[in-house]
Amino acid sequence: MQSFNLDIIGQPPNLHIYTQLCVCFSVANDSDATRQAAADTLAQGLKKLAQRVPWLSGKIIHEPSSEAGNSGVYKIVPWANAPPLVIRDLRGGPSAPTMEALQRGNFPMQLLDEALIAPYMTIPGGTAGSKPDDPTAVFAVQMSHIDGGMLLTFVTQHQVMDLAGQIQIMRLLSMVCRGEDIPDSEAELANSDRSDIVPPLGDDEPEPIEQFSQQTVKPSPPPSAPTDTATVVSVWASFSFSRESLAALKAAALETGTSPKVSTDDALTAFIWQSITRARNHRLQNDQDPNTPEAEVTLGRAVDSRRYLGIPKEYPGLCNNMVYLTHTVQETLDMPLGKMASELRVAVDPATSQIGLYMRALAALLRRTPDKGIVSMGANINPSRDFMLSSWAGADCYGLDFGMGMGLPVAVRRPRFYPVEGLGYLLPRHPSGDIVLTICLREGDMAVLRGDGKFGRYAVYVG
Repeated sequence: MQSFNLDIIGQPPNLHIYTQLCVCFSVANDSDATRQAAADTLAQGLKKLAQRVPWLSGKIIHEPSSEAGNSGVYKIVPWANAPPLVIRDLRGGPSAPTMEALQRGNFPMQLLDEALIAPYMTIPGGTAGSKPDDPTAVFAVQMSHIDGGMLLTFVTQHQVMDLAGQIQIMRLLSMVCRGEDIPDSEAELANSDRSDIVPPLGDDEPEPIEQFSQQTVKPSPPPSAPTDTATVVSVWASFSFSRESLAALKAAALETGTSPKVSTDDALTAFIWQSITRARNHRLQNDQDPNTPEAEVTLGRAVDSRRYLGIPKEYPGLCNNMVYLTHTVQETLDMPLGKMASELRVAVDPATSQIGLYMRALAALLRRTPDKGIVSMGANINPSRDFMLSSWAGADCYGLDFGMGMGLPVAVRRPRFYPVEGLGYLLPRHPSGDIVLTICLREGDMAVLRGDGKFGRYAVYVG
């Protein structure tokens, strides 16, 4: 392969992180021979995949600029003949989960620590013993053997691809592991030039100033008073929404909303946002200065931008953006579920959405900004008040078997990683129709949320 620059959307340094997804398999024929055969199949599949999509076996490097205030350039360069495959036998280990314990607890995040089951930490260099100059792989896999099961954790570097792109690469890997050929059209799309994948902003299209305000870091004002330096402890937790609960939430949203197109994802996102705001309300009220207007809270919702730009859904690059919903705390709490879900629907419905414009404008902004570090989807998100949610519910992971002869996955989870307050994911929908929510909140807020009867009518704590 030849080296090439990442596309302009992937140049912000804050995206220099990994997206992880753990696919869990139950092992019925638990023999060393069966496990070795699975490892061999995966290793050969990774080599075949790299032959068709060579950049997947590369690594990301940063070329700094000599110009002050310029963040430099990130690019992919040749590295290996296949993406890394790490194999760890955790059976019998004191900190390793067993398949029985995972299934009994509905695969809680607390038992799936990235330091144990992932080849790269979410934040590169976070692994014990790692060095800052360790290679940053584009794509890597870890096969973790546990008692009664196997965990496959896939990681992709976020400057290179988003979750939709990662799922496409996992799908291609599963195909070659089963002995199938990657269609020429998909290989060509994967290897295509990314420099103009996002069309330029039209001359007659005004730049979305409000969107830029959300995604451009503002200079911090000098502190006017001593700040509270007490450490805020945040924790990850997961909650499961059954198919029946999801249907009930959607029905409630349709009954009280203004759009007949409200989706399950819209209703669930609105419900989660209102529930989190309610859990935080006790301290938000205490923090409020009675002599100033009520502060606003913001929900940031990640959106796959492919369909708004005419980009094929199989494109395995980085093509996501974010839309924002801002109201006062009281408005957020009082708004009918359906009205909030309808507002979310307007922001993403192709007939009304501005996402195509936002993506073209974002690319234009990055091209003219020397320091890409000032551009970020969460630039002005206050994690103690606001919330960012990515929905992976539509990702088709449960049909991927990777030709290992172990059947289909029994669960798909995001491993537990460094606490990031105000961040959440809706995980791939289980064949039963259930969806798991994984969120990070400060300890006190999480305790309030777990004890919230309204939230508990629909959500079951997983851990």
